[in-house]
Amino acid sequence: MNDDPYTYPGTDILRNRLGLADDALLNEAERRLTLARGAHAARLAFPCTADGYRALHKHLFQDLYEWAGQDRSVNIAKGGSRFAAPPYIARELDKLFSDMAARNDFRALSRDDFFDRLGNHINELNAIHPFREGNGRTMRHHAVHVSREAGHPIRIASIDKTLWMDASRHGFLTGDHRAMAAVLFAAAIQRDAAPEARIGAHGIALLPQRAPPTGQRYRVTLNKVRDELERYLPSARQQAGERLRALVADDAPSAQIANARTELAYVRHAKGPVYQSHLLTYLGVRQVDAVITAEQTPLERVREIGAALGVQINTQQSVQLQKAVRALERPILPPGYAPGQERLAAQFLKNSSESNLADTRLVAAQGIVDAAMQTARERGESARMVTSIGESTRQLVAERIRSGDALDGGLGNGIMPSSPQPPAKDRSR
Repeated sequence: MNDDPYTYPGTDILRNRLGLADDALLNEAERRLTLARGAHAARLAFPCTADGYRALHKHLFQDLYEWAGQDRSVNIAKGGSRFAAPPYIARELDKLFSDMAARNDFRALSRDDFFDRLGNHINELNAIHPFREGNGRTMRHHAVHVSREAGHPIRIASIDKTLWMDASRHGFLTGDHRAMAAVLFAAAIQRDAAPEARIGAHGIALLPQRAPPTGQRYRVTLNKVRDELERYLPSARQQAGERLRALVADDAPSAQIANARTELAYVRHAKGPVYQSHLLTYLGVRQVDAVITAEQTPLERVREIGAALGVQINTQQSVQLQKAVRALERPILPPGYAPGQERLAAQFLKNSSESNLADTRLVAAQGIVDAAMQTARERGESARMVTSIGESTRQLVAERIRSGDALDGGLGNGIMPSSPQPPAKDRSR
């Protein structure tokens, strides 16, 4: 049974002003109508506030949905990961836009700093996902508006939708906003020559192809590698950008410019050297052989470290490499959840009922489960049904613990809980 108030009964089709009950027709109508509204939105001003963001969504989707511009009231998820729970949406939006206002709406920043900040902002908006539908389109139009006002305009048609989705997914699962920053930077109008990453297996960034480095090789632990990257990577990124601009200004050979672009993309990439050092640590590698000298510039040092990391990565079995990549992309907790709550919920599910009753933090939660099972017994339910009710109640209580909600609202009255409804699927494109 579908209890989503936003959809027509028994379907996943969103209720809409046009009365369309066919998903393909609704998608096409949504595309056309928001395209027209988006062209108009480009000539309007929307305040960089939570209410301004809601107004933008309402403008884009007013022809389709009664609830355009309103925070959603149901949970939604994508790929098994939930976005912000409804009770936390308004608070998180206010917090995000207050942070933006404190930073002067990202004005007076260099291009690199602006897109880094904008990428983080969009990443956080994506985690909140305040609307039942249309979050992706609203975020892209918002990014265009912010970039225009900050003096670093981007063209919405130049935003690569596939890379946008990949960056959104990566950012949501890992909290790393750099991939989104790169997507937005690539859509900039009159931008510097755009870096073009050379990508290997599992999206891992690679350096430009070149001859192996010469000189005395030293064994460097991965802990030392990370210390070196923390110290030299910011300067290396700046030097890589300056080098690329100089080559373009000097009309250097296209092969040199292409290599410089790839190198710049590598030092900026979400799966660049820092990521690769953690990947190898997970795989049990403890050190790499690198050519390191005191005379190297930060870019030269990072380049040699990256080459050494690449050598080790290329020796790994593909299956093990894929396992490590997945391990490094464990979902982060959505707004409203906290690591302590997550651990407590996991402990509640792991413990025996006796252990929970002996734990002052969990005794009330276990009492709810016991009461539900006792009520089922008194109704004459079978042993199998009593066990099923107990497990269902345990899962509901654990979800309350994770989200920090009060342990009441129908769970503590001994009434058999109804089957929890799964979060609605996010349809945003």
